[in-house]
Amino acid sequence: MISYKITIKGIVQGVGFRPFVYREAIRYGICGYVCNTPDGVLIEAHGEQCEPFIEALRTDLPERSRIDSLTLERCEYVDYNDFEIRQSALGQSSVAIPLDTALCLTCQMEMDDPTNRRYHYPFINCTDCGPRYTIIQTPPYDRVRTSMKHFAMCPECNAEYHDPLSRRYHAEPISCPECGPKLSFLDNRGEEIIGDPISLAVDMLRSGKIIALKGLGGFHLMCDATSDKAVAELRLRKHRKSKPLAVMFNSLEQLERYAKISEAEKKLITGMIKPIVIVDALRGTNLSSLIAPSIGRIGVFLPYTPLHRLLFERIDFPLIATSANISDEPIMVRSSEIVSRLSHVVDGILDHDRVIVNALDDAVVQIAEGRVVMLRMGRGYAPHTFLNDEHDRAILALGAHQKSAIALGVKENMVLSPHIGDLGSIEADGYFERTLQTFKRFYDAEPSLLVHDLHPQYASTQYAAEQKKEHYGIQHHYAHILACMAEYALDESVLGFAFDGTGYGEDGQLWGGEVMIADTHGYQRIGHVRAFALLGGDKAIKEPRRIALSLLFESFSLDEVLNLKSPSVEAFLPHEIRTLHHMWSKGINAPRSSSMGRLFDAVASLGGFIHTLDYEGQGGMIMESFVDDSIIEPFSFHIHDSQIDISPMIQQIVALELEKKVIASRFLATIEAMIEYYANTYPELPIVLGGGVFQNRALMARLYRRFGEKRFYAQQQTPINDGSIALGQLYYAQNNTKGKE
Repeated sequence: MISYKITIKGIVQGVGFRPFVYREAIRYGICGYVCNTPDGVLIEAHGEQCEPFIEALRTDLPERSRIDSLTLERCEYVDYNDFEIRQSALGQSSVAIPLDTALCLTCQMEMDDPTNRRYHYPFINCTDCGPRYTIIQTPPYDRVRTSMKHFAMCPECNAEYHDPLSRRYHAEPISCPECGPKLSFLDNRGEEIIGDPISLAVDMLRSGKIIALKGLGGFHLMCDATSDKAVAELRLRKHRKSKPLAVMFNSLEQLERYAKISEAEKKLITGMIKPIVIVDALRGTNLSSLIAPSIGRIGVFLPYTPLHRLLFERIDFPLIATSANISDEPIMVRSSEIVSRLSHVVDGILDHDRVIVNALDDAVVQIAEGRVVMLRMGRGYAPHTFLNDEHDRAILALGAHQKSAIALGVKENMVLSPHIGDLGSIEADGYFERTLQTFKRFYDAEPSLLVHDLHPQYASTQYAAEQKKEHYGIQHHYAHILACMAEYALDESVLGFAFDGTGYGEDGQLWGGEVMIADTHGYQRIGHVRAFALLGGDKAIKEPRRIALSLLFESFSLDEVLNLKSPSVEAFLPHEIRTLHHMWSKGINAPRSSSMGRLFDAVASLGGFIHTLDYEGQGGMIMESFVDDSIIEPFSFHIHDSQIDISPMIQQIVALELEKKVIASRFLATIEAMIEYYANTYPELPIVLGGGVFQNRALMARLYRRFGEKRFYAQQQTPINDGSIALGQLYYAQNNTKGKE
């Protein structure tokens, strides 16, 4: 007989792991037990077939599980009669939080079967699918510590729950029409409307109205995606002028009539998570042109809850399915919030009584040259747990200000939270603090060190200062590079490119086009875009024509600018140009920035793509739709004294009067050439990317083609934008506080 104690860490709770272990133990004649513990899954195994049993644990594990470590310890033989699943042990948790999963095919078949007791049941789930993080109050993941504790199981569900050979053994959200949550339909004042809730919702959608539907992690706002009138009304009511809206399709077959999708995109769209995937839209369809104005791409996804599927059984057109929130604030999770804050937006509310404990937005991803580019960390991906060296102290990283997320370091774990939103509103700041408390509760940890951005006006920075704990700031762009290093567990020197909108530099200036040699202990800024003026400060961020004008002032006299044939010049009246030139020459409300993101905006204006923005990154997204991959010639630029001088590029754009596709394509080629210059200068260093500029799919595809054979790193599991700043902050702190308490 061979005897082992086996400790498995990773995503091993809430994914059917214990029943899997039980079945494998029976298969190999193993006696002993398995149980959930705060550190993961503990197995005591006794039998002649321990070695193949352990190999099966490594190789045949359930689809949604993930083993981060498997530790073996020989132990004394105990004469167990059989193998059993024991009750969970309590204590300080260090286990990865189980993630929410889209409806599985087996449950889908059951809910479509008229003879099944869960036929058309809107909350069907099993150990392979359904809510997880969104319903957990505190680990370990047992029903009594979820919002399902309010629903007593009927005898049939109870029997499945306690049967180790059942698909629903310890499926904590298990329920059925007899004992589970119930649907209701409300008007926009919160009053219940009598009738079949799904029929009422369908009737509203067919008549062009807008509903709020309660999903896994919050409410969706939904309307007919083929109706210009319905989409225009949604935009008007939500004050969302042109920012793209996500579209849900009832099937892959329907989706393929509206979008061109690659095999890699199809795999994401139809997989276990079903995130929103940004794909190329087909022309000439009946999809509303107001969904993504001036952009040739749309965010698409399939129904991922049984409730969504039931809705689409009665609707044959695609639906807008966008987060129910005020712009850039957290998604709403209670119908009372919809009534109090969005009653002017919705006509009805499809609600249910299963409480969402932890809000969770849909994840947003895209594919560039076969690789995932994560744009928003959400359902199915977050919270994301990485293993690192074990630490005695708990560290909390507070992230940035936009696309806020936090990261907690406890024991050997680094845990990145889901997307929170842009801080600065009462609702967003409140959700930020609730997420902090959730993470501290999940891991029974009280952080002794807080890490934050250098920007003194960020709400996250101010929060750190108010806590009266040890805290310090990490430079924003260095944190971008560190976040990518954390994802790939890099601890060597790297050549980092941090290109984004703006971030606070160590010299107090606005950075954003940074080249650095970095490791986990510090960085050297070896290059940056030569700073240019943002005329009007924050106003320039909304009006890129102002940035374009300041770049023209750098290269031409005032009289020359007034006589230039340029879209940016034509966007102003002559007296406005004279006023802005005075501001530029005197430095009045004209902060200087090295931002690559702002340079994107300026080129969008110089090329006549757009002059005023409705949302961040709009200029780059519009330009992306004009890119021609056959055009690879860069514009001219100079590098001297660590500065990237782009004035030759500006002069070429003006002088050559180029087509839009040429400007867009050559501009991306110019960024590629900048990166290549430094890569050739430091060929021994791996290349690491970070920052919102690299959300541009066309740019990333070019970079993967150019550098893919080298040691080239860009985030895929975590957001390449500010959504992972906290991960970078935490990675620095964990690598520079070992042994310090």
